[in-house]
Amino acid sequence: MLKFMRLLSISLVGLLPLLSLAQTTVDTKTPNKDIQAIIDSQFGSQFVLAQGFPVLTGDFNGDGSEDVLLVVTSRDSIQVANERYHVLDPSSEYFGYEDPKITSQFASQYPGDPRYVLIIHGEGKDGWHAKEPKDRFVLINMTFDKLSIGHVLKKKKVFDDINLQETGVLNSFLYW
Repeated sequence: MLKFMRLLSISLVGLLPLLSLAQTTVDTKTPNKDIQAIIDSQFGSQFVLAQGFPVLTGDFNGDGSEDVLLVVTSRDSIQVANERYHVLDPSSEYFGYEDPKITSQFASQYPGDPRYVLIIHGEGKDGWHAKEPKDRFVLINMTFDKLSIGHVLKKKKVFDDINLQETGVLNSFLYW
């Protein structure tokens, strides 16, 4: 788990000399009811697809299979110790708080239910639609108004990254 957390990092604009070109890949082929069914089967029925955010796809971990990013809400408290998925808090980890068991108890800054980012790393040619994906993550305590997919140049190889934009405050990039 610590290896995943080390691989996952969040960087502030201007801190890393990386190239990021905004390009959003939105899944418009899969209806919301089918996406909700995937969320239920992969993460559990406590998560509900949030309205107003796109379903973003890309190859986030560089394995050649399509991955997906979903914004969800949940009325229930999050289960940090769960066999279905890994809970990560990259924002708090960046600022030195590395334990999601503690940071998952922080109050949400958004009115209503807290927002989470779900990521499914796809497996094979089916990608994130596969019955058993490569991995699943729930990202907590992420602040954003808009999300997009970009590209980052790292060691002469281009990877997809997730751009989180908090209007007037902070832009962050999340990548594996």
